[in-house]
Amino acid sequence: MNNIDRIKDYIQDAYISPLERLMNGDNGEKEVNLYEKYYRQGGYPPKDADYKNMLHEMMVPYYDMYLNGDYQLCKPNMEFIRLQMKRAIDDDDQFGKWASEQDLIISAEGWGDNLKRIPEEERIKKQYFYVLKALLQADCQQDWNRLSEELKEMLFKAEVYSDYKTDEVLCVLHAFTMIMQQEWTKEKKAENLELLRQQWKFMKHYYSVMIRHIVGVKWTQFHKVAETVMTSSQSFKPHMHIFYSGLIDCVDEMVLDKKHQRKMDKICSQMQEEITRYEPSDLLYELCDAIFPESFQRLLRENRAKSYKEIEDESNQKDELIRQLKNQSDRTRKELEKSKEIIEKMVLSSIPIEDIDAELEHYPAGSAWDMLIKLNANPIINMQKAWREHYPALIEKYRERLFGPIEQQKNLTEAMMKVAERPTYNYESGATHDDKRSQLMLGENRKDLVQLKRLSNE
Repeated sequence: MNNIDRIKDYIQDAYISPLERLMNGDNGEKEVNLYEKYYRQGGYPPKDADYKNMLHEMMVPYYDMYLNGDYQLCKPNMEFIRLQMKRAIDDDDQFGKWASEQDLIISAEGWGDNLKRIPEEERIKKQYFYVLKALLQADCQQDWNRLSEELKEMLFKAEVYSDYKTDEVLCVLHAFTMIMQQEWTKEKKAENLELLRQQWKFMKHYYSVMIRHIVGVKWTQFHKVAETVMTSSQSFKPHMHIFYSGLIDCVDEMVLDKKHQRKMDKICSQMQEEITRYEPSDLLYELCDAIFPESFQRLLRENRAKSYKEIEDESNQKDELIRQLKNQSDRTRKELEKSKEIIEKMVLSSIPIEDIDAELEHYPAGSAWDMLIKLNANPIINMQKAWREHYPALIEKYRERLFGPIEQQKNLTEAMMKVAERPTYNYESGATHDDKRSQLMLGENRKDLVQLKRLSNE
């Protein structure tokens, strides 16, 4: 027997025959003792180029069945099939290139058919995730952006594309295409794909509110989906705020009759109350942001209900800010009091009023005004002749600094209101008139008119 025939026989005994027996109703266990037949008779065939080429050529029909969820191959012992396929794919350096040319939407629809035909739904979905993992590990290269856009066109609308089970598998594929588009390492992509698998029971409900139609469960009303999320396992609780954020946005677009609106309002209120009892987790944030980059962060900002701890933290933060503001006010008040005492000493030391005025100009208008009022109320200060002579001018100066801008703004606002309320006149062609559209009155008298400059394109 030449080397090529020996390789072919080994692949047949090690991979093909167990799969064939499995499809024919056997348990798939190897009948041939590979150790006795090959290892003791010169060793296993080396995994060289001839071996890999022959392996790929012989396994392609089974790859096709596995990728597309062929019922004949996938109905029996799925775990055995997964291990057989993993062994073959690990040794087949052409699998990634072959997979890159396959239609993954048809593949997902095939696995969706399995969900309808095989009772063990969770086992089927788990195997489909393993198929996607195999594609990732083999460096399958597809136009992930085009594929995700095609899936969005199919799924992201308020109607079922196929059926709630097939649409669920298509949602898994959509999430996979979005993961594959990220600028992550292969290891990080694999980690997020595994996180998606682990959290899929929750994520499928989040998908329902994000794509506006229900997948994965046979409900027809979103309040039933919300009830499922709220009353299901404890593992959902830390992520419930994510679902709630999407649900509120979804509800805003729904047209519900009064009965269903009452139910939806009730469940939203109950869910909001439930969220306050649990510390929110950010475990799924990066994954959700990758899957729904246009909306995930926005929905969290706009709709996320706060947990009790967050409410408590916000309250504590407000108390801290109030405390800081009070401390700052106390410091400011003490500093102003100290400044007033310094200026008192300047007055009593007969320092020129001009120098005192220069010192006051360093303070805000309100603070300078207050200090002047308090200084003038001091009888000892009032006994100073220079102070009595200059005080009226000083107080008028700082009154103008404090109240002048306010009065100017008030006058301007009143003038603009008069312009806005003035009636518009239509004049016949050739008529002359006193055109007041170019004038702005800032007072009650005609002498207060201000002529406005006309703008033109000339």
